[in-house]
Amino acid sequence: MPGRLTRIPPDRDLSIDFVRAICLPVVVLLHALQMGIDGDPLRAFNALAEWTPLAGLTWVGMIMPPFFIAGGFAGITTWRRLRHRGETAGEYIRVRALRLARPVLLAMLGVLVVIGVMAASGVDPEFLRTFAFRLAEPLWFIAVYAICTSFVPLMAWFHRHAAWATYLSLAALVVAVDLAGRYLGLPIGALNWLFLWLFVQQLGFGVRDQWYSRRPRWLLLLLAAVAYGLMCIAVFGMGYDPDMIANLNPPTVLLLLLGLAQVYLFTLLQPAIRALMRRRSVLVVIGALGLYGMVIYLWHAVAMAVVVGGQLAFGLPFPTVLTPEWWLTRIPWLIAIIVVIGVFCVVVPPIEKRWPTEKARVMPLWAAAVCTLLLVVAVGWVLTQGYLAPGAAGALLALVAAIVWLTVGGPGPRRSVEPMEDAGNPGVPRE
Repeated sequence: MPGRLTRIPPDRDLSIDFVRAICLPVVVLLHALQMGIDGDPLRAFNALAEWTPLAGLTWVGMIMPPFFIAGGFAGITTWRRLRHRGETAGEYIRVRALRLARPVLLAMLGVLVVIGVMAASGVDPEFLRTFAFRLAEPLWFIAVYAICTSFVPLMAWFHRHAAWATYLSLAALVVAVDLAGRYLGLPIGALNWLFLWLFVQQLGFGVRDQWYSRRPRWLLLLLAAVAYGLMCIAVFGMGYDPDMIANLNPPTVLLLLLGLAQVYLFTLLQPAIRALMRRRSVLVVIGALGLYGMVIYLWHAVAMAVVVGGQLAFGLPFPTVLTPEWWLTRIPWLIAIIVVIGVFCVVVPPIEKRWPTEKARVMPLWAAAVCTLLLVVAVGWVLTQGYLAPGAAGALLALVAAIVWLTVGGPGPRRSVEPMEDAGNPGVPRE
């Protein structure tokens, strides 16, 4: 074990790996429980939309802020490595966009293959339409994360030169957009998909630079309590929805406060998490979840499609949602999904390794930004319209075009060497 630990880069914080890893099972569990299939004829919908206990659970279990905090930590770490060896912002965005676009395309094709088999088997087209729309919902994270990570070089510059002004400006923009939409009826709430998650990503920059760990523990606990207290005021005094999932679309000020509370609580727990990560069994489990993280996140929707297809093929019943029978059947439902995900973790990585290596050719910032935009538009179209909506084929073609361009690089001169591995971490591809 000591030999393995020596290969961990000195700037890698295992508590961040822990957070990213434990968030994955929560995501799979939530999406699996949300997949409601009921009615005559069958239709797919959010099974937990009327389950009131969920609102209280989201005050602790909403894991999107920790995902973006961890993403901010990893993003600024990688950018600093690349900048230290003379890489450009365009190359950083190219690498990050390509690492997202390739697995997303394969997973989207996986969903379409399963839906195609179900359609060929005579499944009701209207059910397939609603089912395919539900399967697209996890893509929202990919679209927003692609945008936020493309801003890392710029936001890292702001963090270096005007950290407090950046935090306060983003927070003020989140509050202003939220209040303008809520009280003035202005249709600008979607702007907080950018402002809110950039703010939370910026919190990850602070974790990377140990801003919070240098504060007294009593202060961190007090600040977390204040953040939760302000959330209570917003919910009980201003009429905000107590369900944090409902506050995702569009993002509201509640998620800003929750992100603050969670970064303070995470900092308090960091010493305990690092101690836990020194255990071999924990490190192996967290390492496995990290290694297959993208497969688990992207392919759990495909796994749900496979399981539902199996239920239809074998004529298994779909109990009425939220009934005792439905809750009881969630056990084999979840087990079946986990088993299929396990199969994908074996099958998908060898396929992904067949992607051609990026060409050693300089990619200007504007070209990398255009490719990222193609990625976001393609994923966003399928997310908002569904896999079976008109234009889905065009969205996939746009995603393919982005992947080809990111792989080829340019327009620009060839580099003197091939794209390098992560500095300080030989043998490991760049994050």
